Amino acid sequence: MMPKLELIDGGDPVRRQAAAWFARLRADDVTAGDTRDWQRWMAADARHRAAYERFERLWADAGEHAPRPEIAARMDDAGIANDARVASASTRWRMGAGMVAALALVTAGVWQLMLPSAAPEATYVTSVGEHRDVVLKDGTRVTLDTDTQLRVTFSDDARAIVLDRGRAYFRVAKERRPLSVHTEQGGLRVLGTTFEVDLRDDDVDIALVEGEVVLLPTGPTADDGALLGLVAGQKARMGGDLDAPRILAMDDVGPPAWLTGRLVFEDVSLADVVAEFNRYKHERLVIEDPGLSQLQITGVFRSDALLAFVGALCEAYPVMADATTPGVLRLRRDPSPRMTRPVADASPSAQHALRVALD
Repeated sequence: MMPKLELIDGGDPVRRQAAAWFARLRADDVTAGDTRDWQRWMAADARHRAAYERFERLWADAGEHAPRPEIAARMDDAGIANDARVASASTRWRMGAGMVAALALVTAGVWQLMLPSAAPEATYVTSVGEHRDVVLKDGTRVTLDTDTQLRVTFSDDARAIVLDRGRAYFRVAKERRPLSVHTEQGGLRVLGTTFEVDLRDDDVDIALVEGEVVLLPTGPTADDGALLGLVAGQKARMGGDLDAPRILAMDDVGPPAWLTGRLVFEDVSLADVVAEFNRYKHERLVIEDPGLSQLQITGVFRSDALLAFVGALCEAYPVMADATTPGVLRLRRDPSPRMTRPVADASPSAQHALRVALD
């Protein structure tokens, strides 16, 4: 049953309910039953989810400023006691003054009294071709791949990360505060788990190695009230032209190969392989002949061994590389007689040349 919010009178009932759930899930005595009831409430109405996620965003930005004197004064004016209670069917519990004040102000529509959003705790960036390992103050470990930027904001009750570009691998420290990762194409919310987030131009891929996560899509399904989750061994794609997240089983459940400087492809189009290599070099690999884009590539390569890949590609298929333009390596069909066979007829031995040894 939905907890009754005794803290605030009047206002939007959905926002009051969202406030009660937001507070309940952060109480010391929260139970698995409370979590299940919250999930059912979230799924019952799109407005529930929208209101709840608004609290998360506001609290991540301003939660640490809740104890401001102006807020306390507004509480006194409203007759809100510092030990106000929220009751559920089975549990009564007390909240600290800071969270009570913040929830009261948000649901009353006067959250503007809070200080402007705090600056991110930190911004982490890698340049093209660089990897970086960072440890956040909660103990969460993040590995940033090439050309990646993320921003981290922690408050007393939430851990929020924004991935602006690139790819990162997260080993989230387990604690009571939820951790959310957001991108333009969607994100996820967790407590403690291990996963990869890979942001492209039009979509984001999430691969879950350990634990469970709740997806936070941004497309047409973002406000339909349905909660979508992943379990270990699953991956999801969001954004782009997808109306809803696409969830699939992972072929290999474990840390991604790029952590060790490898790129692994299995029946991947040449267009996608080129895009992956281009993440690691300022020099660009360009497919000049569109007919080559759908060549299927299988192999294991070092991310910094672009020329080794191109050499194997030219050995296995009717492809030649043109390096006459500085900073650009162009791939085009090789017109020489020895390579007149159709691309699809590349022999198994020639295709095997694409399996380049890492050493």
